[in-house]
Amino acid sequence: MSNFRIIIIGIFAGAALIAVLIFAGILPGFKGNGGPMGGSKITLWATFDHNKMGKLISDTNNANKNLFSIKYTQKKQDSYENNLIDALASGTGPDIWIISQDTALRSKNKVFAIPFKSFSERNFNDSFIDSSGVFLDKNNQVIIGMPIAVDPIVLYWNKDLFSSAGIAGPPKYWNEFLVYAEKLTKQDTAGNIIQSGAALGEFRNIKNAKGILSMLILQGGSKIVNPVSLKIDSIEKKRNILSPFENAVIFFNEFSNSAKSSYSWNRALPSSDDMFTNGSLAMYFGYASEFESIKKRNPHLNFDVAVVPQIKDDSFKSTFGKVYSVVISKFSPHMQAAFSAVFKLTGENFSKQFAEKFYMAPARRGLLEKGSDNPIFSIFYKSAVMAKTWLEPDSQKVYEIFQNMVESTATGKAKVSDSTKGAEKQIGQLLKQFYVK
Repeated sequence: MSNFRIIIIGIFAGAALIAVLIFAGILPGFKGNGGPMGGSKITLWATFDHNKMGKLISDTNNANKNLFSIKYTQKKQDSYENNLIDALASGTGPDIWIISQDTALRSKNKVFAIPFKSFSERNFNDSFIDSSGVFLDKNNQVIIGMPIAVDPIVLYWNKDLFSSAGIAGPPKYWNEFLVYAEKLTKQDTAGNIIQSGAALGEFRNIKNAKGILSMLILQGGSKIVNPVSLKIDSIEKKRNILSPFENAVIFFNEFSNSAKSSYSWNRALPSSDDMFTNGSLAMYFGYASEFESIKKRNPHLNFDVAVVPQIKDDSFKSTFGKVYSVVISKFSPHMQAAFSAVFKLTGENFSKQFAEKFYMAPARRGLLEKGSDNPIFSIFYKSAVMAKTWLEPDSQKVYEIFQNMVESTATGKAKVSDSTKGAEKQIGQLLKQFYVK
């Protein structure tokens, strides 16, 4: 290794250590007494609303003006990753940015990972909830990014439709969910669905189909991808026992099979979020962050949120969640200031405000343990603690793989065992590029 490379690595490691010491309060950086960063200007990219982020960032800058000044830029979701790649390649990329777990693997070569020696795995696990562990690279003993918030899938339910059907509250278990979906679905004389009990069974017009299917597989006991080996988590099947993938696909497809009593959805219906918002869908699986949008789109909609149904008599309780993390560019010329900013943004004060502003839950254990007096956020907090997630090698390709798995089974093109094995094999192939060499 060249002397130059040794010096550079030493500088980065030193910057990480200083930032952690400041974060821990050992050094005076966060006390407003000035410091080596001297108010460095750093850039932050994310896809969150600029107006909402503006006040949060402004307050943070004012409280830490001797350390850093963050300039926030909102980017469009559909072009976010490509914009990052182009900007980093041209030397105009951000110092820090926010990613979700489905881009964590592809971000590894762009970020400066924090060594366990600077911020230990023990400290990380004590500070953040279990689902945040997808940002730990145990093979290389580093942290890819510092978690800031969790966006869990919750069950939105229409209170008016429930009460009209004589049902007092949302289902706690999947067997209840099946019964409720049947009771809450209505068809006209021609057999067309005019009110749906539940939106499951299709991919094309179900907004969060990939997340819902992930939730069902995770509830079945599979991690989907082993976070250390980065190989498909294939649970050894006993004879005549279905795998979590198979169980998830069969259950998911129940609701689009017109021959079943559970039939409540088809491809001709509007998008699931639109149908829930207009009052024609009784139960909708959506992310916590969708709450505000639903409220704004139909202020008169009488709805509530609940924890997603679970498998009865199973002690394993979970939902699926997106986990957001703040990462540092390995190309940033303001490394020390970037570290200080990241630790401040993922500290208790900012992460709590950030989560509340965007209707999510903070990723910090301490905040979630305190809970929330707000009836909506109390569900978000509980769901966040239960949330599981997994490392996707390519979000769009995984969507396509899941869609083909579901549709090929539903149409009879493939047996469920073949479609699920095919999906596992395809995801496994995508993961190979990230194997430790």
